[in-house]
Amino acid sequence: MTKDEFISAATAAARAFAESGGSPAGVTVAQAALESNWGQSQLSRHAHNYFGIKAHGSLPWIELPTREAKNGALVRTVARFAKYESMEACFADRQRILAKVAAYADARACAGDPEAFIRALARHWATDPRYAEKLLRLYREHGFSTSSTDPDSEERKTK
Repeated sequence: MTKDEFISAATAAARAFAESGGSPAGVTVAQAALESNWGQSQLSRHAHNYFGIKAHGSLPWIELPTREAKNGALVRTVARFAKYESMEACFADRQRILAKVAAYADARACAGDPEAFIRALARHWATDPRYAEKLLRLYREHGFSTSSTDPDSEERKTK
């Protein structure tokens, strides 16, 4: 999958949930790009998991090496990640997690402000203390604002 193909597919999946009151579509696309290396990560290619979602419930899972930040240091570990049938199923589960899990109440409360949403999301989504800054940088640099998540938008073409 090329970067443009990834953006197109992720935008379509993200918009489906943004329209139903979910997280900002541009943030969802940026987060999927960051977490999956534009759809090139082993986790995204083998498990359609674009957000690093850990195994939970009765979902199938895949075990892969990963790095987690612990006490300020990156530690290599092996983790079980959720395995999905499609990109859309992964995006739907992310939306369900954000809508239901109490830890994301702050993010839900600021869904209308993408940058505040990113900062609130980052507090619980990842162990990387620089996660919010990485996600914000990608969101800004690639023009993933709510109005420009369309991969064919003129604003995004200039980025």
